[in-house]
Amino acid sequence: MNDATQDPRIVRTRALLRNALMALIADRGFSSLTIQDVTQQAGLHRTTFYLHYSGLHELLEDCAKTLFGEVRTEIYKVWDKQQDPASLEPVVANVLHHLERHEAFYRTLLGKHGDPLFRELFQALLNELIFEPITRDHPQLDIGYPLEMTLQFYSTGFIGIASWWLEKGLPISAEQAAQQVVKDILPAYLNLMWNGFR
Repeated sequence: MNDATQDPRIVRTRALLRNALMALIADRGFSSLTIQDVTQQAGLHRTTFYLHYSGLHELLEDCAKTLFGEVRTEIYKVWDKQQDPASLEPVVANVLHHLERHEAFYRTLLGKHGDPLFRELFQALLNELIFEPITRDHPQLDIGYPLEMTLQFYSTGFIGIASWWLEKGLPISAEQAAQQVVKDILPAYLNLMWNGFR
């Protein structure tokens, strides 16, 4: 990160723009938003926006990366490398709690009428998050297409579960959903992660 992005004024301005965009998306969706809408919500001038972002999708990408930074921090607070499937439940629950905290934002963008570019970015970030424990614990691993296909399958499935959960209005708790994901859906991934590279 360069010195400019450490400037407190820049950090504050970008946070204002991210928060404004997230609030507007939760309230009105993304497709009809304009830069003027976002700057007005943030209490900033339109010219200020262009000092930081080239357009709304770049701001949305910054939102996604910032949110995933939060998710990564939350996950590693509870990450446990024990070879016990139950140890992943708090990890999955933390991701679901994160989605729950930003429920309207994620429901709008990941739902049936959401933004395809955000969904694609969300999946790319999720893939990275899923790969991270494997590549961190097996740094010499050559990640070929069979592993990539497997993890792509799981990340796509998780997005489908998350979208369903959000669109249904969180019909079960994050803990209940995490338990079902880990016990019923992820055993092959857990086997891959803990036993597949020995």
